[in-house]
Amino acid sequence: MVLIAGCNGHVGKEIVRKCIARKIPARCFDLKPLELPGEDVSGLDSMVGDVTKLDDVRKAVKGVDVVMDVIGMRGETKELTHEMVEHGGMKNIIQAGKEHQVRHIMYTSVMGVEPNSPARSLSAKWNTERTLIYSGITYTIFRPSGYFVDFAEYFAPQIKDKGSFMVIGDGQTKLQPLDPADLAEAFIQSIDNDKAKNRIFKIAGPETFTLAEIVQLVGAVVGVQPKLKKMPFWLLNGLFTLMALATGKKGGKDFLYRMKRDSVCTPEEMQQIKEVFNIEFKRLEPWLRERVKS
Repeated sequence: MVLIAGCNGHVGKEIVRKCIARKIPARCFDLKPLELPGEDVSGLDSMVGDVTKLDDVRKAVKGVDVVMDVIGMRGETKELTHEMVEHGGMKNIIQAGKEHQVRHIMYTSVMGVEPNSPARSLSAKWNTERTLIYSGITYTIFRPSGYFVDFAEYFAPQIKDKGSFMVIGDGQTKLQPLDPADLAEAFIQSIDNDKAKNRIFKIAGPETFTLAEIVQLVGAVVGVQPKLKKMPFWLLNGLFTLMALATGKKGGKDFLYRMKRDSVCTPEEMQQIKEVFNIEFKRLEPWLRERVKS
């Protein structure tokens, strides 16, 4: 049986759909019950729980062979940090996994992870990777680029309603966005795949864009010629610094640090994916046209 930890997230839901379609025994685990309209989920186990609570995780992994950790956070608070959820959650999965003979743990990290990163989310994911790698349990780690859904859920409404979009910097940051369903496919194909064991994969879509190019592409999909507005990094950094001092929330500076860096794979990294997985990666524009109304 497969445990999908974070089943209500974008990637988690796509993994659930693939498990249903392929009749893979699966248990769904999240803070809230699985929400997947249009799918028959009667054949799935479902469990509500908190990954930061060891007893909840113990119950979730009982009888499970493979854990897919696709839990993510949009932002953190003083009470619930990236380190607590990402790293603390993985520690619980590993401990419970050893108690219940879990044989394979898969994890969604992100491009740009590094030790002691100024971005707390990246630092937490780096720590999580290290703990998993040295756990003694077989692992597979994915470092994806950004997801298509961000452009459908955030870019498209902004451009359609306002006729403009604000980018940070000069708009030339490079992105290689990915369909969450394609990442989900990589998770599924990692089950009982010796080539995927004890490896880290950077994974991205088939196309590379600048941020400015994506704004224009989304505009074409919604039928608007968007005006591109630019905000200097230094100005936004100052605003986020004041916000962090006033509220204690540092997610803005995390976001800014990540937006200053390209999120792309090298040809060699994409070749590694092709050698291990059989995935026909989706292109961004057709995906958007299926989901965004003009």
